[in-house]
Amino acid sequence: MNNLNYVSSTRSQSTVAGTEAQAAPTLIAPQIIHTEDGRRFAAFDMQKHPKLKPHIVKRRLSRMRTYVGQEKNIRHSPWKLNRICQLVSGLPLPEALTQLEFCQKAKAPIVQKALKRTANRADLKDSLQPSQLEVAECFATKGTPLKRIKPMGRGRSGRMEHKHSHIRLVLREIDFKLRIYQAPSLNQKKKWFLLQQQAERDGARATAEREEVKRLEREAFASGKK
Repeated sequence: MNNLNYVSSTRSQSTVAGTEAQAAPTLIAPQIIHTEDGRRFAAFDMQKHPKLKPHIVKRRLSRMRTYVGQEKNIRHSPWKLNRICQLVSGLPLPEALTQLEFCQKAKAPIVQKALKRTANRADLKDSLQPSQLEVAECFATKGTPLKRIKPMGRGRSGRMEHKHSHIRLVLREIDFKLRIYQAPSLNQKKKWFLLQQQAERDGARATAEREEVKRLEREAFASGKK
């Protein structure tokens, strides 16, 4: 009799444990960064989102602020210069400057200088930092060549040209929400989310510095009046 009671008690305990195991959640969604922004922008959502139509993407990008820069009359072949421009086209501005820093091409510093000059204009005009900008366009076109005489055999002469080029680039404000939505993988979403956080910190720091400079100027002006 005691054995039967022991068997029944063990069975009841096993059934209770089984029901508790069934009630307990077995699947836990992976969460890498616990922030409200990540959930709001679906930064770490593993579901497949519908592809945005081209006119929607174009309309969103047209609302972003753009800044045009150029460099003219560069004594270099436009074909060779375009290879440098293709290296940075479509990249965020800090990454583009890093790529040009280690590029072995002869005219890479010229492209880097044009990017920095255009980014400086964006900072002065709208207080946008380099982490908030991307290289939307960058290409080289043919300039006016220098015509020179080319000596040839038997007393003849031909014509030679020293090729020149122009650079045109467009810096655009990054639409981080669109970038995160269109990212094809989880790692890409995480990358753009971290870049967004860095851009927000840089923007807040630049705004605070600008306000501090304005406050000091007002104090200096007020003390000068006295």
